[in-house]
Amino acid sequence: MKIIIFPETNYLYKMSNTHTSIHDNFIRAILSSKTIATEYFRNYLPESISSKLNFSTLTQIPDTYLSDQLKKSISDIVFSCEKNDTPDVVKICLLIEHKSYPDKYTPLQIGHYIFSGLQKQVENKEELSIIIPVLLYHGKGKWKYQTLASLFKNPEPEWKQYLPDFEYIYNNLGEISDEQVETLNNKFLLASILALKHSFEKEWLKLNARRILLLISEESEKLQKSFVIYLFINSGLEEEAIEEIIHSLPITLKDTIMNTLDIFIEKGKKIGMERGIQTGIEIAKLDFVESLLRNTDFSTVKIAELTGVSEMIVNSVLKQINDQQ
Repeated sequence: MKIIIFPETNYLYKMSNTHTSIHDNFIRAILSSKTIATEYFRNYLPESISSKLNFSTLTQIPDTYLSDQLKKSISDIVFSCEKNDTPDVVKICLLIEHKSYPDKYTPLQIGHYIFSGLQKQVENKEELSIIIPVLLYHGKGKWKYQTLASLFKNPEPEWKQYLPDFEYIYNNLGEISDEQVETLNNKFLLASILALKHSFEKEWLKLNARRILLLISEESEKLQKSFVIYLFINSGLEEEAIEEIIHSLPITLKDTIMNTLDIFIEKGKKIGMERGIQTGIEIAKLDFVESLLRNTDFSTVKIAELTGVSEMIVNSVLKQINDQQ
């Protein structure tokens, strides 16, 4: 059995939200790790599904499964995994959709992903496999589970049979207590879920920044860097507070954080921006700008709107990309 896992994004119906791409990129970073992805699915898939999967066989595979349109809206992290209770070769697909704000039309978006994925299976001359959608939500607004059928107002009972309705797994972090999150075995995933769960609570992030930073000390430097940028962008901490937290950390973690911030500060210097930790963190947005320019057909105006930078900066990044080609 193969499991295809698509770590999220929601560019098709994206709101004009400065921090949306920040959340997207952080979740991609989390799920790019086999260990973290395995821990997430072990804990947040229903027991009826996770109990049938042999996660030790989880391996990353090429993104040939994705349609050209999905390649523009879903990250290229794809895994295969074997089923543990039958020798039959059966393929089940897990599609991860992430939202940081309520969007009642999400069932439409998930349906698009499902049918695009099934169509790609046909094009690849594969046996059709069930796709199990997973919606990961961590926004501050209340959002109840709803199906595609619920979007239609009082359809005739005999007409409902023509709706392509489906179920999906709804992982709402707001409905999971911190105490439940604390039971996770993987400390990095624990820190990440807490950071996502409280991503719109500035005071909570300020009070707990040091504690959750200590949880990531044993993870790879690459993931540590992704976490550091995500945490400090969302916390809204002033430079003095950031420095105080950094100096209270163990030396190895302190060095990683300082090196991470220095990288973005140096990038800022190259385009004439003022040196400083806060400025350095803001430069992280340039990576998101570059990703959108390389992987979508959005206009420079749209990219500026999504990332919260000026159109002049977007054009500057575009020029750098063109100069490299």
